[in-house]
Amino acid sequence: MRCPKCQFDHALQTNECLKCGIVFARYQAALDAAAKQVAPRLPTNDVSLAAPKFVPQFESMTHPRALLPCEAVPGRNDALRELKYRLLALPVALLVARWVVSTGLRIPVSMLAMVLHESGHAITSWLTGRWAVPMPWVTMHGESRSWLIVLMLSAAIVLTGFLAWQAEWWGWRWQWIGISGTVLLLQLIVLSLPIQEALIVFGGDGGALILATILMTAFYAPRESPLRTSWGLRWGLLAIGALTFMHVFRTWSGPVEDMPFGEIEGVNMSDPSLLTEMYGWSVKQLVDRYLHLATTCLIFLCALYVWGLAAAYLETRIPASQEKTQQRRQVPRSEPS
Repeated sequence: MRCPKCQFDHALQTNECLKCGIVFARYQAALDAAAKQVAPRLPTNDVSLAAPKFVPQFESMTHPRALLPCEAVPGRNDALRELKYRLLALPVALLVARWVVSTGLRIPVSMLAMVLHESGHAITSWLTGRWAVPMPWVTMHGESRSWLIVLMLSAAIVLTGFLAWQAEWWGWRWQWIGISGTVLLLQLIVLSLPIQEALIVFGGDGGALILATILMTAFYAPRESPLRTSWGLRWGLLAIGALTFMHVFRTWSGPVEDMPFGEIEGVNMSDPSLLTEMYGWSVKQLVDRYLHLATTCLIFLCALYVWGLAAAYLETRIPASQEKTQQRRQVPRSEPS
């Protein structure tokens, strides 16, 4: 705002000039009083001699106002709260889930894990070019590859990536191009594998581990995403992911006699039995492959955890630095003598 007396312009002065110290309201009142005294002596047809009026000039549209210290505090409090969440949420969720699957609550957790298990079968089937329909305890899928399914899936991946890039979902743009390219590359790799039927069977618990990791990753979604604006959503996904991950991990890290070998009544042989008896995997190979996949997911989560803490900590420093900058820019105000 520009001072009408000394013409000093500063974004922070709203009531009084930071240079000469006049109070704008008093200065305006004095000008209005002088104008009333002079106005009767002025000819009615001569407007050039009229008393000047104080018209404040706001330049906030061209020069954005800097944040005041009192306005920076709420943003810093939010950043500190998010830092605490990221410090505790993931490790506490995994530890609590590990305890839950060791108790009698493991049975209801297995019902929850079944959803991601069958989804893993279905997604793996789609990546191999087969139709698939996930259902409770079983996933129906095609026996042979269909290039129509391959083209439809590829088109869906490209279209989703393009729409996300164009709309800048969650404030992302080129990240969506990278995600779409990664999924397309994964589809190409899966299509080139020689034994795809065994991969579909392995994709049950294997897919559950990956999908559970993705659900836990959603906790670190950008601030603009619905996962952050809908407060309870990311916490729910974190809990589902942690419970499912620990359920599958405990299955393959425990004793062999607790592993689900055998036949599922009314369906078929279980996944471990199919992989060992039909596709010739040894029990050691089966267990090692599941545990290697679980270890890879845990390494990814550890890296994400460290990155999330660093990003949250940097966000706490930005409002603090703005507050210090504003305090340095403020000059002592003097009352008019």
